[in-house]
Amino acid sequence: MFSMVPLLVISLILYTIGLFAGGGEQAFIDRIFLDPTLVSGNKWQITFGDAFLTLSMGLLFIELLRATETGTDSLVNHSLSALLFVAALLLFIIMPGFGNSVFFIYMLMTFLDFMAGFIVTTKAARRDFGVS
Repeated sequence: MFSMVPLLVISLILYTIGLFAGGGEQAFIDRIFLDPTLVSGNKWQITFGDAFLTLSMGLLFIELLRATETGTDSLVNHSLSALLFVAALLLFIIMPGFGNSVFFIYMLMTFLDFMAGFIVTTKAARRDFGVS
C-alpha cells in the first residue's frame, strides 16, 4: 500500500501545514531554519523554503529510484503522481500562499516525478517484451 503513494505528498502536506501554522507565505518561506557559521566565517542562513526544497529533492530521488520497479503498484504510483502534479498546479494557480518560486520548483519536481515514472516504466516494458 505504501509503495503506491508518491513520497512527494509528504512535502505537500508539510508545506501546507507550514503555510497555515507558520503565519502566512512569506513568514513560512523566509523564516530562518538554520544559521550555521562556516569555517570561512561566513554565516549560511538556511530558510524553511530552502529546507523544504532540499527535503523534496531527497524524496524525488527516492521516487526516481522507485520508478525503475515494474508492476501494478508502480502503475498506480505513476497515476497518483500525475494527480499530485495536477493538484500542485491548481494550488499554484488558484490558492493564496502557493504562488511563489519555492512552490513552483516543488511543482516542477512533481512533474518530473510522474514523467520519469512513465518513461522509465515504458522503457522497461519495451525491454522486457523485446520491442525496439
